[in-house]
Amino acid sequence: MWREKGEGSAARLAPTWRRAASTQRNARVAMPIARRSRPRGGLSRPVWTGRISFGLVSIPVGLYGAVLSSERISFHLLHGKDMAPIRYKKFCRVEDVEVANDEIVKARRSGKNGWKVLRPDEIDQSAAEAAHDLRNTIEVLQFVSRRRSIPSRFDEPYLVAPRAGGEKAYGVLHAALRDRRRAGIVRLALRTRPHLAALVSGPRALVLQTLRPFEELQSASSLELPRAPTNRTEVKLAEVLIDRLSTDGWNPSRYPDAYRKALERLLASKNPRETTGPGRGTPDHVVDLMEALRRSVGTERRSAARRATSRRAGAA
Repeated sequence: MWREKGEGSAARLAPTWRRAASTQRNARVAMPIARRSRPRGGLSRPVWTGRISFGLVSIPVGLYGAVLSSERISFHLLHGKDMAPIRYKKFCRVEDVEVANDEIVKARRSGKNGWKVLRPDEIDQSAAEAAHDLRNTIEVLQFVSRRRSIPSRFDEPYLVAPRAGGEKAYGVLHAALRDRRRAGIVRLALRTRPHLAALVSGPRALVLQTLRPFEELQSASSLELPRAPTNRTEVKLAEVLIDRLSTDGWNPSRYPDAYRKALERLLASKNPRETTGPGRGTPDHVVDLMEALRRSVGTERRSAARRATSRRAGAA
């Protein structure tokens, strides 16, 4: 299954694997209310589908969000007086008028008072040009040691699962990356933009971790750091302490999110408050429609009678 094919400078995997592979904003008076976007459940539909490609290998896969946003405690902003939702409006600072979405443009500052405006179609065209060769493809550029990974570069994780016809090749790649302790540096287009990512072997599945562009990362050379220690005895003592706290593996469930737990206890202690206002809650005065109509008719009749009396008095 891992035989090389041909005598070229790059090793090719055997057709047996290839065949298996070829066949997813008044905030000052606002009160936050916790919410959940959707209940816990299994994986939804893939956010991206395509194939992992390197050499002659093509593995059909789908990407699934690895972060459960539905389990993250977030808040609505409400008006504390009547518990009505807060609505944000977009205002022009110069004219002090609300601006419609179709009048808003994207621009980047140029000089002190200048702006370079980009139309949406121009932005889309730039993204398409940058990712023109990555249609539905995770292109493997190279494999590197996982020891050389830099956590500050890691951005958003995705779970990678095989699609029909790719199960066997997927399993082989997962095992090989695990055994060799390697990560694949890959390129792919997500939400129309090209991304650099690392493809690694997780406990059960392949994981794709998008990487932040190196141009956006702060260099450690700007920090005032100590020189490397020269006292080997102190270093050895530190190593002994590290060894004592070391384990072969770790269980994340032993270290739950303390802030989340505190928020859950606080929310459990609160009583719900309902929205009051136009059309909601109990009005201060309930009006009977038929009674209001009878009163209106009676008032109109009395007014007509007074007008008729005034006209007769004027004629006399």
